[in-house]
Amino acid sequence: MVVLVTACGGQAAVTPSARPTASAPAPVVASLADWQRLGATEVPPASLRQVSLGATQVVDQTAGAVSEADAKAWAQAFFRTFGYLLWAVGRGQDRFLLTSGLSSAPLTVFQPNVNDIVGARNAGDRVEYTSQVFRRLVVRPVPRSLQPAIERAQYVWKPYAIYLDAVGPAASTWIDAHGSRTVKTQVPPGVPAYELVGGELKHDPLMGDVWVLASDFDCTAPSTIQVLAPLCNP
Repeated sequence: MVVLVTACGGQAAVTPSARPTASAPAPVVASLADWQRLGATEVPPASLRQVSLGATQVVDQTAGAVSEADAKAWAQAFFRTFGYLLWAVGRGQDRFLLTSGLSSAPLTVFQPNVNDIVGARNAGDRVEYTSQVFRRLVVRPVPRSLQPAIERAQYVWKPYAIYLDAVGPAASTWIDAHGSRTVKTQVPPGVPAYELVGGELKHDPLMGDVWVLASDFDCTAPSTIQVLAPLCNP
């Protein structure tokens, strides 16, 4: 799950007067009670605060509206959010997804993940996601003209989004109490898994700098491409 070209039709995107800049995560000593306030029932691994872009390329297509340093920081923040998502799904932390602040539209953004958690739990299983391969994270401005379409999908419009140039292999697997594994969905190797995730950076004292997801569009769906092109273009 968890994120460019110019705005549609050459329109200038509306930019905020001030954008938060990511900072290096500092060591945090947090209790279980601190995480319970975010909806978690256990303390996530401290390693989730540490992220690396690895071979993933960060592309800034905001024509200078966002600095390259900020674009890289936003990409790192997205990876941190994605890491918490993988942890939450694997540990059955659906309430954390809905109340932690990782999304400004959590009921819509995380609905598929919560459905996976609850469905597996009801079957006595747990869920494991195998992550897709992120080749590029492309920062793109989102024109205000797209706000009605975004809100009709029950998301929140934000002036920037990250296009996820990702491909398989990826999978959602249910694992029962005996360790037996059942693959529920999968994306074969090399098959596109493009997404567009709108959002903004947030400095969170427990999680570190995270990309707060305001929308998550499947950029392989023809209906989405029709509405969001060129934002959804590879």
